[in-house]
Amino acid sequence: MLLVKEHSSPKYTPRTYYNAKSAEITLAFAMDFTTAGERLTKKASYPNYLDLPLDEPWIDNAKKVWRVLHKNNYSVVNVAGNGIYTLSKHGMRQSDIDTYVLNVIKQVHEYHPITKIYTGGQTGVDLAGAKAGYHLGIDTEVTLPKGYIMRFEDGKDVSCSKEFVEGLIKGE
Repeated sequence: MLLVKEHSSPKYTPRTYYNAKSAEITLAFAMDFTTAGERLTKKASYPNYLDLPLDEPWIDNAKKVWRVLHKNNYSVVNVAGNGIYTLSKHGMRQSDIDTYVLNVIKQVHEYHPITKIYTGGQTGVDLAGAKAGYHLGIDTEVTLPKGYIMRFEDGKDVSCSKEFVEGLIKGE
C-alpha cells in the first residue's frame, strides 16, 4: 500500500518529527550529515537513528541495517537523508540514489522483513525510500509538508499535487 499525504504544517520540522516518531528507527542515508535537515533528522530520531554514509558500499550499509533491525526486532523504518539538491553537489543523480537505497532495503527485507516505511517524500533519499517500498510491496507512508512541498536540484521549494508525487514514486 502506498499512502501519500500532506502534513498539517507547511514547514519541514513537524513532518520530520512525525516520520521519526512513527517509526522504530530512522535510516539516514547521506553524503553530508552536517546539513540542517540531517541535524534535525538526528535530533528528531534520537536515540533510534542509524547513519548510513552513501560513500560506503551499499552491501556494507545493508549489513549494518540488518544487524540493528534483527537485534532490536524492528520492522518499521523511517527512510531519510540528503535531498537531491545536496546529493547533486556530490555527483549523484536521483537514479543513483534510487538504486542504492533499493539495493539496501531489498537485501535487508529479504532476511528481516520490513513491514512499513515512513518517509518525507523529498527528492533524493526520501523519494528513493518511497520508491523502494512501493516496488518491494512494503506498506509505505509518504508525508510531505502541507501543499505537497518538494525541493528539487535548484534548492527551491515547489508545491506539487498528490498525483504528481504518486507518479514520481510509481515511475509513471
